[in-house]
Formats: sequence, structure tokens, C-alpha cells
Amino acid sequence: MSVLLRADNLVKHFPIRQHMFGRETAVVHAVDGVSFELRAGETMALVGESGCGKSTVGRLVLRLLEPTSGKVWFGGEDLTALPPQEMRSKRRELQMIFQDPYSSLNPRMTVEQTLVEPLALHGLAPGRHRERAAELMDLVGLAPQYLQRYPHEFSGGQRQRIGIARALAVEPRLIVCDEPVSALDVSIQAQIINLLQDLQRRLGLAYVFIAHDLAVVKHIASHVAVMYLGHIVEYADKRGLFASPRHPYTQALLSAIPLPQPGARRERMLLQGDVPNPIAPPSGCRFRTRCPYARERCAQEVPALRDSGGHSVACHFWEEIAPPAAAVADVAVNERLVRLQAAFRTTGVSKEVETI
Repeated sequence: MSVLLRADNLVKHFPIRQHMFGRETAVVHAVDGVSFELRAGETMALVGESGCGKSTVGRLVLRLLEPTSGKVWFGGEDLTALPPQEMRSKRRELQMIFQDPYSSLNPRMTVEQTLVEPLALHGLAPGRHRERAAELMDLVGLAPQYLQRYPHEFSGGQRQRIGIARALAVEPRLIVCDEPVSALDVSIQAQIINLLQDLQRRLGLAYVFIAHDLAVVKHIASHVAVMYLGHIVEYADKRGLFASPRHPYTQALLSAIPLPQPGARRERMLLQGDVPNPIAPPSGCRFRTRCPYARERCAQEVPALRDSGGHSVACHFWEEIAPPAAAVADVAVNERLVRLQAAFRTTGVSKEVETI
């Protein structure tokens, strides 16, 4: 398959001012040199601690934020070079599912108005907006008779389905999923993830999937990019990353997964200190202030994201570092995944049965 999306050295710095009329005194280094590729029909997951720049990357890809530097290529076209009017029409092909289903829908609009608005803006389905809205409701597993209801009359899972239907209304090729299940119960998470996968198979969608839950990531993603303080520190297909994590930060994330057995013990890789201030990030490797393997070279030289057989890692000494908790962590992920998959099998993509 051809490359659908390519981010090339994306950088986003947010200026800070002391007061309204003051000069810029500093910048927040939210994203610093992020590059990746995504093919049609695939899912790339972005994982990492809060504040590492995952959501900012998602918004840069859609040009909801303008990059400080770098380029975004979509279908061979440079999105960063498009004038506003052309970018607006291009948004048909790039959509977003937001994290909070309670704040992402306009409480004053009915479901029908919410779904018809993007159709009207892009001139789609002329003369049959209501029929198209009903089709979208059925596509995401909700009954069309709910079209005249307001968001407050639905549960969280149902609202997220409406958010998915709104993203699908304009027939996109790429959807950025910004932690779409983190605010939902586990059983509802299973329904939504199962729905997203079903839609991907049927419609050929590509996803940029932003998440914290590694079990969900292992289930839905084809490739995983691990971010730390604005940088991608490891990138690989999901099987390679979970089986053999190479970067110390990735190893720490995996070792932090709780074991499902009460009283079970395992060696954990504990990170020292706090995440550095993104206004003044450390020199060299940004992870060095918390890395147990840091050496003098780490403070002097920024490690490049080097590819080795399709598995890229930004660490000077990764070949000398054994993954101490990888196998145990993978077992923990797999056991949680088994429980999620059991929920997937029982929920399927059937219509919502919750009481409204």
C-alpha cells in the first residue's frame, strides 16, 4: 500500500509572554522533530506520558495547529503549503474523534443537526441530508429514531458513537483518534474499539490512535510510536515493540503495567525524578535525567532515531541494554488483552442496548 500520511520533522513551539503586551520570554517545546509515515488502512498508535506531545502531533497533522516548522504530506500533497480555502475543502479527508464525548458535542444541537452540519458545509448528499444522517446512525450502531434527541439524553458510549458518526459524515480517509476510549468504562471501551476496527475494515480508513492504555494499543495498532518530551524515542510494529522494547523509557512503560494476579511480584524499572520542564528541556537526550543507563555522551549528543530492521530507537546505548521486564510486561498486557477480547466477542458491533 502507498503512504497516505507523512510527517516530516514536525516542530511546534508555543510562545510564553509575561503579560498581555509583553515580549515572548520563552517557548514551550511541545513537539521537536517528529517524523513518521502511515499507509492507508493502517493504525499508528502514539503513546507516552501526559504532556509528551501526542495530542499536539494529532492536531498538527490535521493543521488545527500551524507547525513552527516541518511539513505534513497527505496523499502526496503538502498540507502546510495549502491556503486556508483549499485546506478547508481538504478537511473532508481528515477528521478527528475527540477524547471527551461529553464536551465534544454541542448541547444545543440535536443529533440530526450535528450530523447534517458537515454535510451542508461540504455540499454532500444534497436533498437527502436526513436519510444520510439515519445511515450514519445505523453505521455506528445507534437507532435512527434517536436523531431528534440532544446529547444529554445519551450515555458516554452512545455520545462517542455520535462523535464517530460525525467524523464519518464527510467520508474521510484518515481519522485522528485522540484517546477516544479513555473516558469510558472497560466494557464500553471494547464496544468502541471493536466498532473502530470494523469501520476500518469496511471503509479502508487509516487511524492515528493516541492512547495511554497499552492493552488497547496492542489490540488496535499496526505500528506504535513512543513519545517522550516532544520526541519519538522508539518506533516499531506492535509485535516487535511489545516483544522486545529497546528504549529504556519504553521498558519502563511496560514494566509499570499492573499484574492481574493478586500478590504477584516482579522487578519494576522505576524512573527517578519528574518529567523535565518543556520550556528548558535537557541537553542531548531528553530522557537522560531519568534514565538509569545515562552516560556523559547522553548529555552532549542528541540520539538520532536509528532504524534497525524496521525497529527504530533513539538511544546511544540500546544495544547494551537488556529489556529486563519485557517478557513479564508482555504477559500482563496479554492477560488484560484477553479480558478485553472477551468483551469484544460478547459486545460485537450490535446496536446500543442501554436504556435512554
